[in-house]
Amino acid sequence: MGRTKKKRAARDARRQPGARPLSAPPFPQAEVERVMRLWDRAVDAGLMASGTDVKYHLGPDGTVLSVAVGRSGQVLANGERLTPSAAERLREEMPLLAGMVTFYENNQLASRGLDGAPDDGVMPMPLPGGPDPMPPLDEEALADAQAATAVLVRQGKVAEPVGAMVIPAQRGGVLLAVGGRDGELYVNGRALTRQWADELRTKVPDLSFDLDRLHAMRAEWLDAPPEDRTLALAGGCTDPNCLTPH
Repeated sequence: MGRTKKKRAARDARRQPGARPLSAPPFPQAEVERVMRLWDRAVDAGLMASGTDVKYHLGPDGTVLSVAVGRSGQVLANGERLTPSAAERLREEMPLLAGMVTFYENNQLASRGLDGAPDDGVMPMPLPGGPDPMPPLDEEALADAQAATAVLVRQGKVAEPVGAMVIPAQRGGVLLAVGGRDGELYVNGRALTRQWADELRTKVPDLSFDLDRLHAMRAEWLDAPPEDRTLALAGGCTDPNCLTPH
C-alpha cells in the first residue's frame, strides 16, 4: 500500500506544471576535449611540463574551466596565463563559473597557486548576492587624485577625463586609475610601479587587492608594445562598489 502511494505521488508531481525531475547535466565531452587540446598547446609552448596535473570544473550549462600551475608558478586557465584580461574574458564566456575564475585570479595575485581549490566536477550556480554598501566618497582625497591626474593631462600622457576608474576606500582615501596614451597605467597621478603600489597600500590598506590587480594589469600591458590605453579601464572593474560604469 505504501509503495502504491509513493508511485501515485511521483506521478502527480510529474503532472504538476513546471515540475521537472532532478538530473545531472550531460557530461560536456566535446568541450572537455577542446580544452584538453588547449593544454597540449600550452605544453608545446613550454608554459607547463605536462598536462597531467590539471583540474576541471564543469558549469551546469556545459562550460568547462580547467586550471593548472605553470612552470613559472603562474596559474594557467584553459591553457593560457590567467592575466587580468584573460580572467575578464573567461568570466564573460562562462558566467556560471565566474566565481571560480575570480577564486583562481585571487589565488594568482596572492601567489597561492591552486591552494584551497574545490574538487573537480560540476560547480553549482552561486546564490545571487547584492554588493556591499557603497563606502562614503572621500571628496578631499578624490580632489587630490584628480589634481595629480590633471598634471598628466597637461603633460599629454593622459586623455582627459576618459576611461578613469575611481575606487573609494571604506576608511577614507581613493584610487583614481587611468590608462595613458603612452601605454602606462597611472594611479593617483603616478605610474603604478611596485614601489608606488606599496606606498599607496600603506595609505589605503583596505584597497590592497585592487592595487594588486591593477599592478598585474600594468605588468600585462608592459608585456606588449606601447599603445594608447585611454579606454582600457573603462568598464573593467568587477567590484560592484567601483564608481566606474560597468
